Amino acid sequence: MTTAAIITLGCKVNQCESAYLEERLSGAGYGIVPFSRRADLYCLNTCAVTARAAMESRQLIRRALRQNPEARVVVTGCYAQIAPAEIAAVPGVSLILGSTEKLALLQYLADLVSGATPTIRAGDPRESGIPQPLVLSAFGQRTRAFLKIQDGCDAFCSYCIVPHARGRSRSIPAALGLEQVERFLAGGFQEIVLTGIHLGQWGRDLEPPRHLTSLIRDIFEQCPPPRLRLSSLEPGEITGELLDRMASEPSLCPHLHVPLQSGDAAILARMNRTYHPLFYRDLVLDAVARIPGLAVGADVLVGFPGETDACFLSTYRLLESLPLAYLHVFSFSPRPGTPAAVMKGRLPPPVIRTRSALLRQLDRAKRLAFMGRFVGTVRPVLLEGRSAADGGRLGLSDNYIPVLVKSGEVGENQLVMARFEEIQETRMVATPLAGS
Repeated sequence: MTTAAIITLGCKVNQCESAYLEERLSGAGYGIVPFSRRADLYCLNTCAVTARAAMESRQLIRRALRQNPEARVVVTGCYAQIAPAEIAAVPGVSLILGSTEKLALLQYLADLVSGATPTIRAGDPRESGIPQPLVLSAFGQRTRAFLKIQDGCDAFCSYCIVPHARGRSRSIPAALGLEQVERFLAGGFQEIVLTGIHLGQWGRDLEPPRHLTSLIRDIFEQCPPPRLRLSSLEPGEITGELLDRMASEPSLCPHLHVPLQSGDAAILARMNRTYHPLFYRDLVLDAVARIPGLAVGADVLVGFPGETDACFLSTYRLLESLPLAYLHVFSFSPRPGTPAAVMKGRLPPPVIRTRSALLRQLDRAKRLAFMGRFVGTVRPVLLEGRSAADGGRLGLSDNYIPVLVKSGEVGENQLVMARFEEIQETRMVATPLAGS
């Protein structure tokens, strides 16, 4: 059997698209193997958010060719879209597909002519129409299914290359999204995660325009899942209606990931982020007050050009003051092709590392404090896999707490009610309730 291996870098949208490619390759007769094994075809679904992600992609290309020098190597994704010539310079690459072309992988493989020069197919994503629905019957070996309902971005944050790699914001029509929800439910998934490059923009380009909250309402009216979760939402796109729905619908996970990036107004303006730190503060406090047990996570970008000690202190103090469940801390890395890459005021790397370390310490404190609030309580947990070291099963609570459930009798992909007993490192240890 001809074998194929896929590796994914970057966001949850890339994970959705890789799952689609895996199904297409499997349906065409390829045997899917781990990327660490020898394969006849390697497919790298790449990220371009940072220069580091691009370097990692090139390293993975070389790793694939060491495992099988005769393999066909296909590189796709955002890095392939914005820098195909860089990838073509790496010896051994067979095919380079842009953001739009990647979903037609099988067609391009069939047309591929062997040669020393790789075939490049990367059109302008800004000319793309409605995103191709990712019709999936499964989602790899996972217990949570990610449903891509939107692609592209119109925000043009000054540090971000994604609008150039993905094109303008485009929405999948509601009917097609609902059809995929039904497929996932028929496949036995207990949790569906709505995702997109700029998820909160879903529906604004449809006719008539719609809002994400209306799609959530349709899902619960027509094909309600046991659990529905939202991926990242921008601060200005979290409405009172959405918070009310989350507060009143038990199956809509009480979890919001809301990027902050900086707690300093001047730095936010340089980033081309269109909100004020005080708006972000009020949003988080309002959401936590409305929704019992809500987990709010934040992205923060450290070391942006012009970030003085005072700017960083404003960010630190804001994050420290808020009832956040966790932080995702990123160090600024200039991305060629973005305005931030040529801005003055670049910080020395040691300063960025020191500030990042401080925020990662704050992240750990936030995680422990958030989990500590729930010791002794009972919450629903989706069991995802087995922990070989500790026994029992690993899972995820509705409010995004990693959990070790102590029981050999509970099975994977089950929703159970569990009593949270103690914190063990960065996860909760829990016992399932009888009959759950």
